[in-house]
Amino acid sequence: MAKFYFTSEHIEGGNSYSRGAIYDISKPELQESLISAGKAVKVDFPKLDTVSATVDSLINRYKATKQHLETSPRYADMESERAYQLEQIEEQLKADIAKAGEDYKLELTVLEKELAQEAVKSTLKTDEQALQFLDNTVAQLSYSDDLLGDLQLLQIKINGMNAEGKATVLSNFGKLAQAVGDNKEAGAVLKGILQTVKKVDNTAQIDLKLRQLQALKTQDVTAPYHRMQLLKENRSKMPNTIEGGVL
Repeated sequence: MAKFYFTSEHIEGGNSYSRGAIYDISKPELQESLISAGKAVKVDFPKLDTVSATVDSLINRYKATKQHLETSPRYADMESERAYQLEQIEEQLKADIAKAGEDYKLELTVLEKELAQEAVKSTLKTDEQALQFLDNTVAQLSYSDDLLGDLQLLQIKINGMNAEGKATVLSNFGKLAQAVGDNKEAGAVLKGILQTVKKVDNTAQIDLKLRQLQALKTQDVTAPYHRMQLLKENRSKMPNTIEGGVL
């Protein structure tokens, strides 16, 4: 079982998945197909996973202890003590789950802050020399007799640029696009240049993780505990009900 953030709408096996939402996906083949199709990405926040695992562990430990207390012959002649111990583990679980919920919220806040800081740090430096080169190239392209050939040469030169040079091209890409205009062949080369220079910019990856955190905020890590409590409440009401109505 793994959490997946959907980057687009998707329908699979009668199930509908919304863009911008997170779902638990258990089938490995579905996980692989979603990733390869670009429909979703795996949510990867180990510290949050640890808190989720803690919640599951607390509940499993509680159930095991509860079963032991309810069936142990030790309390056969001390039902009041059995009831007291059951109440104690119930209160302890409630407190532990509440703490896990707070830990989860705190970790979400910390991760969000770290990613925001990373986004600021990732602002790429531009190169004045590369900017001058680009401006001169754009001017040449605007009156070129061989736009496609000149653009292909530019692509080779850009491939050899350092990160700052590529960042300069990326931040001024509109100038190139304007010089190329609606020339389809040149446009295909331009698209290749854009893919090259975008590789130095990890803003999109950071934004994607921030969107995942926003989606995780709408989910309750303590939901398994609340489902268990609701099930217990429903079971406690069963003796007072009969099929077709209430006694």
